[in-house]
Amino acid sequence: MASRGTFPRPRGHRHARLFAVLGLLSLGTAWSFASFARASSVGARATEGTTSSSTTTLKDDLLKRCEDFKQKQTEMWDLMDDEAETEKVKKSKKKDKASLLEAESFAAQRVQLSDELQELRAKCVEVIEELAEKNPTAQPTIGWRGYAGEPPKNSPLNGTWELLFTDAADATFKKGKRGSAKTFQEIDAELGWFINCVDFSNEKSKLRGFRVFVEGKALSDDEIELIFRKVRLLRRSRFLPEITIPLPGPGLLRAIGRLFARSKGGKVNESNRGAGFKLLYVDDDLRMHKTFDGLYFVQRRLH
Repeated sequence: MASRGTFPRPRGHRHARLFAVLGLLSLGTAWSFASFARASSVGARATEGTTSSSTTTLKDDLLKRCEDFKQKQTEMWDLMDDEAETEKVKKSKKKDKASLLEAESFAAQRVQLSDELQELRAKCVEVIEELAEKNPTAQPTIGWRGYAGEPPKNSPLNGTWELLFTDAADATFKKGKRGSAKTFQEIDAELGWFINCVDFSNEKSKLRGFRVFVEGKALSDDEIELIFRKVRLLRRSRFLPEITIPLPGPGLLRAIGRLFARSKGGKVNESNRGAGFKLLYVDDDLRMHKTFDGLYFVQRRLH
């Protein structure tokens, strides 16, 4: 995997300072350039400090809201399981087959939410949008397969990222017969891979986890197109520990996803742009993006 990249620094106020200096000189002010520069430097540091503090506060708020959403979602699932047990309602074979990987849905659609969860989602999105305005990385796709002439090692996307929040059903996993799911993503800017990783906790399950290999293509300074290439099943088997399944082309795969969602009575977030996302925020330890279908993801760097 490519090494962790460097991050561009936020832009300062150089032009504003230059114009101010020229204006003062033209008025014949008695201030010396040296004293003005020192004052400007102090003011800039104070402004940067305030901005940094505000960003830290927003990030802390977002992390708390993500945790609240996840906790309430888990409580909702537990309640649904308890009610099903009380009424002795078992999952049908059809539903078991439809949820082979324990995901809420195979399609690009928003996860089903209760009124309370919908409110918590709205609070998360509110902070996501506010924090996005303070994005310190002007070109988050820089270095992606050499984008903008930068080597891939300098890409801020490189590394392993933990999923903190999403309202996408195909990335939401409830605890099932394979146990709880640990979800994370490995990113290699040099090879151009996003590898979505899911590991299940139940050691008695034959399926240990799976990996979805997604090829990424930089469309602009902050947008990436996605092409789903293959799925690798990780099995607890001595003779066949891995099974790799190539995926169909983007158009066919998307059509299958729409049919799957409609068969379950869900609403697909259709987009004529296909699969992809816009990066909203990237720094040393946090990354947020919004898919072309309008779904949000918040991820924290593991390493």
